[in-house]
Amino acid sequence: MQMSQTGLTIIELLLSLVIMALLAMLALPHFQSLAQQTRVRGAGSVVYTHLQLARSEAIKRNASITVCFSGSGTPDWQYQVLVLSHASNCNSPVIEVLEQANSQQFSGVILTAAYPDPLLIFKPRRSTLLAGSFTLSQDSHRLKVITWNNSIIRTCSDSQLLGVPPC
Repeated sequence: MQMSQTGLTIIELLLSLVIMALLAMLALPHFQSLAQQTRVRGAGSVVYTHLQLARSEAIKRNASITVCFSGSGTPDWQYQVLVLSHASNCNSPVIEVLEQANSQQFSGVILTAAYPDPLLIFKPRRSTLLAGSFTLSQDSHRLKVITWNNSIIRTCSDSQLLGVPPC
């Protein structure tokens, strides 16, 4: 009686490993791009949520809520959603910090604010918000969080981010 052996030879195993390594090398740039898109979308979602919170808190409290930001256009940005003693001055005494975010939470994402001053004031009445936008970007991936003077906030993207409407 003859016994047959089954299994892989060392050459077959090495060839399989080489093919898998080549496929991984080809897929790596796509995975990096996907990770960047995810970071930009995540940062945009947080900014959008914090701006909506500022808007709803202004209505609920019948008081002004200020978003103070710094480091716009740099890799070291931050912002805070605040109740201030003087809403138009980020250096005035802070009554309460509602939310905050910074660049350390979103590695490599740059936030650029398109407002004349480094603050955005949400008031309890409509048609009092300053129109402008925050742009979150990493390499070629960009997401905008747009505010209109009628207190509408929305997100869009010029770089065709998955799940984000075009601008």
